[in-house]
Amino acid sequence: MALEYISEDTALDGEVHFLVPGDFYVKQVLCYPRSDCSEYSERIKPLLDDGFIYFLETGTSVIGIRVLGKGYSAIVVAAKNTKYGLGALKILRIDSRRSSLLWEVEVMKRAQISGLVPRLYTYRDFYIFQELISPRICKPFSVVLEKLVLNGDVRGVKRVLVDALKSLFKLDVSGIDHTELNRPGGHMFYCEGDRVVVIDWESAKISPRPVNLTSFISYIVFRFKYRVELGELLNWSIERILSALRNYKLTYSNIEFENILSALGLN
Repeated sequence: MALEYISEDTALDGEVHFLVPGDFYVKQVLCYPRSDCSEYSERIKPLLDDGFIYFLETGTSVIGIRVLGKGYSAIVVAAKNTKYGLGALKILRIDSRRSSLLWEVEVMKRAQISGLVPRLYTYRDFYIFQELISPRICKPFSVVLEKLVLNGDVRGVKRVLVDALKSLFKLDVSGIDHTELNRPGGHMFYCEGDRVVVIDWESAKISPRPVNLTSFISYIVFRFKYRVELGELLNWSIERILSALRNYKLTYSNIEFENILSALGLN
């Protein structure tokens, strides 16, 4: 029988499932999308050896269980570790076309210079354990920006956009392309302390021409729900913005990045 977990962050309330043989939830997670698998014992033992105590069933319902997230290659659950505490545990799906998650780990390590990557705790080929992005202190970036725009908070709009763009510029310079920031949706968060965090790095790649910055700007200029109101707040000239982006993609230089901030009305 699972125990109930009550958190200061009510979004993380859920049921505790200890890593013991026979627990239905643990088996569902480790064998997802199956209910049972031959890999089960091969996975639960190293997790126990690495200090994992329990999985916390919380989040969105998927085939009868609650999880933090589900992708084509992995499933994510909240988990408690003796050394690192509560975090987000990403488990390779049994039916994934990927052989391991080690490439994602490598990309995350290389991208850490940007400050966008959740803290990486520990990993193996079939799992990544990382910082849990708390819904209490981290909100989807688009939601934060929407609220500031609707309130006419020019100073707040400038602050969050500059924070995001500076980090995305560092990510470009690192040579890592996240590949999914043209629609940041559930990938990009704005947290307390003016921190921007990006999750889901499984599709990221090393590239000599990354487009993190330009993709995100394309989103806020052309697809953001309140792009017109945002443009009016910052007195945008679309042609000037597009020209700055074209020049930036030629050099990825500090000078061209500053020109983008100027074109967007952010400096």
